[in-house]
Amino acid sequence: MRSWTIPRKFRNALAALALAGLLPLAARAALQTDPQALTRSMSAAYARGAADGWHFADQVAYFSTLLDAGRAYEIARHDDPENLALKGTVLDYAVKLNYDPLDNRDAAEWYVRIAAAAYADDPVRGVAARALLQKLDADDADPVRLAADGDADATRNALAAPNDAEALLEQVGADVGAYLLTRDDAYRSLALLRAAQPVFPIALLPADTGQTLWAAAQAARSGASGYSEIDRAAAAAMYSHKASAGNRPLTGRVLSHADRLVVTAPADEYFGRTKLSPIGVSDALQRIGKYLDAGWGNRMTNDTLWVVDSLEDWQHQYPRDYELPRLLLQTYKTLQRMDSPEAQKAEADVRRTLTVDYNASPEARLLLTAG
Repeated sequence: MRSWTIPRKFRNALAALALAGLLPLAARAALQTDPQALTRSMSAAYARGAADGWHFADQVAYFSTLLDAGRAYEIARHDDPENLALKGTVLDYAVKLNYDPLDNRDAAEWYVRIAAAAYADDPVRGVAARALLQKLDADDADPVRLAADGDADATRNALAAPNDAEALLEQVGADVGAYLLTRDDAYRSLALLRAAQPVFPIALLPADTGQTLWAAAQAARSGASGYSEIDRAAAAAMYSHKASAGNRPLTGRVLSHADRLVVTAPADEYFGRTKLSPIGVSDALQRIGKYLDAGWGNRMTNDTLWVVDSLEDWQHQYPRDYELPRLLLQTYKTLQRMDSPEAQKAEADVRRTLTVDYNASPEARLLLTAG
């Protein structure tokens, strides 16, 4: 696996943090959304990758910290020269790691778009930037295309990192996500077949992916309708491999929860043009619901759009806050109670954010299952 380059202006910080890079990012509880702190976290992830041999998981973890630092600069220091430099590196990694919003768990599509747009006319990066933007636009317009690209992008990564545990997990996760998004049984079959490979790290399936995958395997093994003989054979192989998983060697390493910086929004922080706090968002949704119960209907559109605006700002600053999927689902259900054009557009936008950026969440799966 080739070694990736870090921007030159960050290399001095990297040298000082080489030892710290071997420590889990979760240990740094003081990190918030400060650009400089997140740059140090980025440097630490680079040091860990260099020490670890740059497995696919190391590259994904470093890309995750690039996104964190880049978003922080975009929000807090938009005109800082380092902001533009980070956008270039984010674009490079997005291309090399076949960035796909369905496969990525950083809720970062908005920032990846900004990074690509910043280099759309660049003589070196321009072609790649425009191609990425075109793909994201096409995926945004068509969930079927999004599912197909998610599978294709994850497959490219799996081919580039043969038998790598993290790449194989991403590929099966992409197929499960594509199946939930489209309900196309072909993706379910692909997920079963790929999870049945002897090299697949079946004991390391994330709980969210595993919930759907094992339910499908159990249904196939039990003779449920809609499953092929190949599906049933794959399900049987999955159970067999699971029983002996402890004796199987692992190629590469698997990205753990500690590899991503999880920061929740402070209760006294305020988001959007109406400056709603996390508690304020919940209170606003409850208040809007009471007015809707009283028959106010579309008269509550603007109030709900302000909540959407606050949630968008919140997501940009704290994309991995565990409260976001729950509030996105609540907002989606609130918007469904109105039929104004503005509410319908916001409803579609919120649905996509929840089912793509947070497609592994129980709330997204609940929404996708409900249709």
